[in-house]
Amino acid sequence: MAALWKTCQQCLRYGRSNGSIYTSITTVNIISKRNFKPQWVAPTLRELKRRKDVEESFNGGPKIFHRSTFLEWNYDAEIFAFSNRLGEKFNDSSLRAALIHTSYVERETARLSDIGVDSKLQLQDNEALSLKGGEMMSNFINGYLRAVFTQVPEELIRAMHDFLTSISNLETVAKHIGLGDLMLCADFPCKAETYVKSFKAIVAALAESSGEERARIFVQDLVVTQLYGQDVNELWNPADPIGNLTAILKREGKAEPEFRLIRQAGSNSVLAVYYVGIYSDKNFISEGAGESLEIAKDMAAREALKHFFHTEDSMRALPFGRQLKNIQAKITQLENKPNLPLSKWISEKVVSVVH
Repeated sequence: MAALWKTCQQCLRYGRSNGSIYTSITTVNIISKRNFKPQWVAPTLRELKRRKDVEESFNGGPKIFHRSTFLEWNYDAEIFAFSNRLGEKFNDSSLRAALIHTSYVERETARLSDIGVDSKLQLQDNEALSLKGGEMMSNFINGYLRAVFTQVPEELIRAMHDFLTSISNLETVAKHIGLGDLMLCADFPCKAETYVKSFKAIVAALAESSGEERARIFVQDLVVTQLYGQDVNELWNPADPIGNLTAILKREGKAEPEFRLIRQAGSNSVLAVYYVGIYSDKNFISEGAGESLEIAKDMAAREALKHFFHTEDSMRALPFGRQLKNIQAKITQLENKPNLPLSKWISEKVVSVVH
């Protein structure tokens, strides 16, 4: 096309060419007609796109179809692939039961009753497995947190535990391992609670099939790893950090914290910042910054608590995978042995408990 257009330009400029100018112009007209679209095409496509966007906005997103509606759907093959994808060995009956929600059994029973068929289905839902798996997962998580965070109070352990076992976090994990295409439930897309219940049932099914040790490692690899990159101090917000710091120093036989203004900048502007340091017995403990003196004191007290609990920003990375091989026995022992509460926390007791 570029060569043809160049030829036409030369014809118009010099009035001559190797071929006839009329032949070249006729060729250009034929190519233009070939690429021509009627004027109604673009407006129609825009209108169809607009209607699709309105429908998706009204339905909360594009319509999703369950994989069981596909022609190549094979549930037995999907179950086999799921266990191999996770690298775990499941009893077939336990795994299938873990994926059957109560709503599915109720829907199938009602459907068979409507057509006059015996509605006694030999299906076991995942209610019992979900309860068992939830308890096991809670113990596994507590054991890991207490073995790794040996010097934090139990309140922070509980906050991290609640974060890991929250509905949103477990739903994310369940979706990423592909439970959405395997769960049998009445509603689709499945609800968040359905994902969580099925995932807990999977943990119990794995414990029944391969033992609690494999289930513990499974929870550590998939659930506990959600702490990676998370600031654990943001998960727990003590109500009175200054009061808690004062109580800890008092229990350790030290003087009350003394707050000193270290430096300040822009005190007469909207971008003021104050740096406050905390001292006890003339020993520096920590410092914090804020847009006011009260906020700076509060931040300095929080930094001091991080120092006591060894949860500073420069703390060591959490151990996962093979790094946990040597402390699995310790994790098992601490599953039902809580850390010291904040009201009784003292560094000497923590050291004695650790060693």
